[in-house]
Amino acid sequence: MTYTLGIDLHKRTSAWVLIDGEYKEIWQKTSVLSHPHHISSVISSLPVPPSSIKVAIEPTCGWRWVSDMLVEAGMDVHFANPLQMRCISESTQKHDKGDARTLARMLQSGFFPEAYKVSDDIYALRTLLRTRYFFVRQATATKNFLQGVATTRGLHEYPGQHPLKKPGRLYIKQGDDIIAQSLLAHIDSHAERIKTFDAPLKVMLARYPDARLLMTIPGVGFLTALTVIAEAGDMRRFKDAGKLASFAGLVPTQRSSGDSVRFGHISHRGSRMLRTAITEAAMRIRSTNAPHLYSFYERLAVAKTAKQARVALARKLLAVMWAMVRTQTPFQEQTTVSAKSSLSAAR
Repeated sequence: MTYTLGIDLHKRTSAWVLIDGEYKEIWQKTSVLSHPHHISSVISSLPVPPSSIKVAIEPTCGWRWVSDMLVEAGMDVHFANPLQMRCISESTQKHDKGDARTLARMLQSGFFPEAYKVSDDIYALRTLLRTRYFFVRQATATKNFLQGVATTRGLHEYPGQHPLKKPGRLYIKQGDDIIAQSLLAHIDSHAERIKTFDAPLKVMLARYPDARLLMTIPGVGFLTALTVIAEAGDMRRFKDAGKLASFAGLVPTQRSSGDSVRFGHISHRGSRMLRTAITEAAMRIRSTNAPHLYSFYERLAVAKTAKQARVALARKLLAVMWAMVRTQTPFQEQTTVSAKSSLSAAR
């Protein structure tokens, strides 16, 4: 007999509920501390062999190391898609044990919305890039704050120069403005931290031929290419380019009823890093490096706004990337044509 184990995992504790093939609860543990020692102890206390257990767990908190321990014990682990588990989040009787029981029952019944798990290599790359992105955001916030300080003091105090440009920096360092000097030193320290990530990322580039392929697109450097690979994983798993655009949160929301169809803003669901990387790459598309793609932007910018046109170009660029990876073809203007039919399915 196959048994199903539901685990409601939290930062400090978790709840475990085991059911049999007839949905009968045969074992449960609550308030299990989220620590390897305690997780190992609970696994050893299971009343049935681990090899006969299917596990349903949401990818939250420390799910990765917990799932590794479960797999190591011989269990078949399945990850729930949090966005599609509304039956738990909207329940009027919501508690840890009940959530674990719901996870187990959904997996047992076959109505389990499963999430994709990237490989350990991709996860390591993703963690490295997200850490770098964290320092970039910190540096940007500090630069903006310094600009605000300069504005409140009157830009003439920095001889008409931007505080981050060379003359402005020199003026700050030679002056007695301790706030501006401290902020400038903070920016420089962040810049040094960010640089330490670039060398190992360039080394890791050799492991991902798809990333090197994406770098043939104008305006796509090694950071953008690696970000796409790290956040999307294997792009071949997407049935079409529209599915990839939906994963990135670049497709419009839709509300339809009868003959009425309304499209809204983009969904913003999915990886923010992927969405940001693609949008920034689209901003680097020019008539001089990719005339076909840029003409697409120009046509939409006339009919809509420049911002809407740029987001549409980002969505199209992601479709081009999907087509390139699927066909293992370097970038060429014709690639945009092959991606067009796949992208239109998402609209």
